[in-house]
Amino acid sequence: MVKRGLSLLLFLLISGLSFAQKVQLDAERWITKDLGHLYFADKKVYYNFVGNAGVKDHYAIVNDTLILSDIFMSSADNFKKQHRDDFKFLIRHADYNRMYLKAVEPNSIKLAGTITYEFLNFKNSYDKNIKFSKLYFLSSTCFGDCPQLGIEIWPNGDYHLKAGEHVAPYKGDYTGKLSQSQLDTLNYWLKHSELKKMNDWQQGNQVVDAPNYYFAIDFVDSKKKLSINTNEPPLNIIDLINFMLSSYKNVKLTPVSSN
Repeated sequence: MVKRGLSLLLFLLISGLSFAQKVQLDAERWITKDLGHLYFADKKVYYNFVGNAGVKDHYAIVNDTLILSDIFMSSADNFKKQHRDDFKFLIRHADYNRMYLKAVEPNSIKLAGTITYEFLNFKNSYDKNIKFSKLYFLSSTCFGDCPQLGIEIWPNGDYHLKAGEHVAPYKGDYTGKLSQSQLDTLNYWLKHSELKKMNDWQQGNQVVDAPNYYFAIDFVDSKKKLSINTNEPPLNIIDLINFMLSSYKNVKLTPVSSN
């Protein structure tokens, strides 16, 4: 009986590991309940372990271990050879919906601490109950050509733009209307952005030379307004920000009369 039990446990461990290695990671986005994230793209990993954010040059899965790597040259050897620092995480479980990771050596512990992280596939994030009554969005300039926008949108698609720097050919106040398709897309991104978790969210890192984004969102059947102010937005609102930044390019705009 004991032998049979051990055999079953071994089978489960091996089959679980095999399944974990089949999980598609590249081009997948994963988030935690605290809005930390992992985003795997082109063999790089963009990460936020709840306040400690950055990017690693490479990743690999070896047996039950996820290895994130920095690859760099060093002045210590006059840049003669490539160096590599690894950050190893035990994959305690992985399927197409969730992944559990734990740092298991000094480099990764310094990066992520000692807790076990539960990452959920961002594809599954959707709240059908999110309905807005008014959305206000601001974006600032940066040292480059970041557009300076002030945008207001209402549920019927009414659209107001106040265009500042780097919004050519627009300057000043304009009105327009989102098409039904554009409005559907906006509502999708709002429902897909984990907005209820943003009430208590605070930016961890301080970023230099990055545009600032501000949202003020009023919701249907709620007196509580959601305000978001960040120049390092969490992964869950990136799609919403990108929609807002490009929205004025896809709306027929009419200048507001100064009379």
